[in-house]
Amino acid sequence: MEAFYAQWIIDEENLLNDLMSVPSDRPDLHIPLISRMLSHCAAYYNRKSQIAERDIFQAFSCYWLTPVERSFLWLGGLKPDMIFRFMPSGLNMAQRREIEQLRMQMMERHTELDMRMRQVEEAMTVLMALAAVHGYVRNGEARGEATLRVAEMLRAVFNEADRLRKHVVTKIIDILNTAQTVRFLAMAASFHLRARRYGLRQSGASG
Repeated sequence: MEAFYAQWIIDEENLLNDLMSVPSDRPDLHIPLISRMLSHCAAYYNRKSQIAERDIFQAFSCYWLTPVERSFLWLGGLKPDMIFRFMPSGLNMAQRREIEQLRMQMMERHTELDMRMRQVEEAMTVLMALAAVHGYVRNGEARGEATLRVAEMLRAVFNEADRLRKHVVTKIIDILNTAQTVRFLAMAASFHLRARRYGLRQSGASG
């Protein structure tokens, strides 16, 4: 994943340059550029999903990110409320109303997934305790079964969180026009790359 992510960052930097340089009055150029950026993001989430299928605990850890990048995560990906911080200026009244409605829907779903994650954590504690009580820890049988059950529960929450993030971004792009979408994507990419660079500097300083 480290090699994939390193190249992914380079591609994101190139895409950001294109987003920043495209004329605001050229929707014919906006649309393919937006499509490229969305495909770029989808590639990352697809790779992360592949990791989750093999080892959900590694996927949750996001070990390939710097501590600074991980500080903005929720359930294995960007906190959904962060997405709303990249809104471009100049939204009309109808757009602002739709964005606020979407934000409220997101918060409700966010709360539901937080509750499910707490249930997973409680289940993890109970299952591991039962494994120890029943004395299977010596051969790992009960511990292995408990881990598999928790992993499936974690994977379900992980996938739901990614679906929520995708839903929020898709709906925002539906609400914005193409020039606004370009600015939205540019602000999101710029924020991420700044966090990445700062995280690398911090890691280098602490190393």
